Amino acid sequence: MISYSLSGDIRTNAKGTQALLDFYSFAKKFNDCWFNLNIENLDWLDGNLSALLLKYCHLLKSENKLKFYIDYKTLKGHLNVLDRNGLAYHIVNDKRYFEPYDDKDTTIPVKAFKLESIDSFVTYIENALLKHQGLNGIIFDDKDRIKTSYFEIFENVGIHGRTEYPILACGQYFPTESELKFTIVDSGCGFLKNIEEYTKETAKIKRASEAISWASKGNSTKGEEKGGTGLKGILSYCMKNGGALHIVSDDCYWAFSNRSINTFTLKNNVSGATIHLIFRYLSKN
Repeated sequence: MISYSLSGDIRTNAKGTQALLDFYSFAKKFNDCWFNLNIENLDWLDGNLSALLLKYCHLLKSENKLKFYIDYKTLKGHLNVLDRNGLAYHIVNDKRYFEPYDDKDTTIPVKAFKLESIDSFVTYIENALLKHQGLNGIIFDDKDRIKTSYFEIFENVGIHGRTEYPILACGQYFPTESELKFTIVDSGCGFLKNIEEYTKETAKIKRASEAISWASKGNSTKGEEKGGTGLKGILSYCMKNGGALHIVSDDCYWAFSNRSINTFTLKNNVSGATIHLIFRYLSKN
């Protein structure tokens, strides 16, 4: 059995993204074998990052025929969030021990959505995310804007993403910090490829950071179809309410937080895109 150890703290930032990307880069060297995802030395993993970890495991199952093992006792211990949100249920072979149940009501369960299942995705956003206890204090208009924005983001993956793999989503509420982190992930072609082609006679975008910024302003590679307007709506919400928006695509980790934008270069290119929305200053229940 091949083994890989995740260790330390893995959080919703560039360092955490690189840690999970390192796991995927290592694991994809192997084919048709058992793989132990060792989390014994993992001190922390933001629950919302389960969507990204599940994406990599899904790709490795589909393309490399890997079968995963995760230690049951470790998951039931300090990393029980990965059991409560359904991640373990989705990636291990023996699901009898990993039926998800969140007795703390802090997770938004990890779900996979086929590109033609947009109605199911919208229902998930309405019920699992926007009706979560952590977002009780958010006004209806803002919730409606967020739902519409995610609808457009999901639709855009179907139009431009060029992938048959599902979209994955997951979240976690942190009552002590008054934050809720929500993540959606796809395995499409990412931002740069389409935008570089579309802007070759105009903006001449050549870098992933430029492509993400271009899309976040509401630009689209298909003017008659919805594209970047979903990202623009999410970003507007963050600007208004002190939230944060992180977008990962190609070799770029792009982060809007505290009214400023910072970019970080990853060591490897990522497939598709990851979008993190961090709700802040939530009322404590």
